[in-house]
Amino acid sequence: MSKVMVTISGGSRPTLAEVKQTFALSDAEIDPDYGVIEVDDENHVYSILVEEQAAAKISGHGWSTEGPFSNPRIEPFGPPQA
Repeated sequence: MSKVMVTISGGSRPTLAEVKQTFALSDAEIDPDYGVIEVDDENHVYSILVEEQAAAKISGHGWSTEGPFSNPRIEPFGPPQA
């Protein structure tokens, strides 16, 4: 399955375990290598990477959420340079 990004905001930075527990996500539904990334420190916005079907589970519980957002593969543009 493909993974999508979802942002959550509204509190102090949660751990990956807290996100999994809060939104009832299984180990297979969230990317542990990506983790919880702070994208806006002033507004306490964090990004997580989840399986597409799991994105619908991420709402409420005292958090504002946005997404899902696509997560396209990033590849070089143009020919390789020496």
